[in-house]
Amino acid sequence: MVPVYAIALFIGFLMLLAWIVGVAVGTWVEGWEFADPERRFGVIGRSVVAGTVGFGMAGMSASFGGWPPALAVLGALGGAAAMVLVARFFGPESD
Repeated sequence: MVPVYAIALFIGFLMLLAWIVGVAVGTWVEGWEFADPERRFGVIGRSVVAGTVGFGMAGMSASFGGWPPALAVLGALGGAAAMVLVARFFGPESD
């Protein structure tokens, strides 16, 4: 399962970088507000990115920590849920 967690973490990291660049361009470049992923995807998009990163990080941590595979999957799902909650709590406030 480690390759699954590694791929999820890599994809989540790429999505996070794209999100950061999109927010920067949408905020700082006049006329490019459409590039802001927060406006386009909102809370659901932010939750997908955070959940993917959390799943990969927690799954790899649990696997390398010596957890049995079933518990590692549960840990990965718990990490994804925790990251989604953090992203919702610390995300920008909606109007």
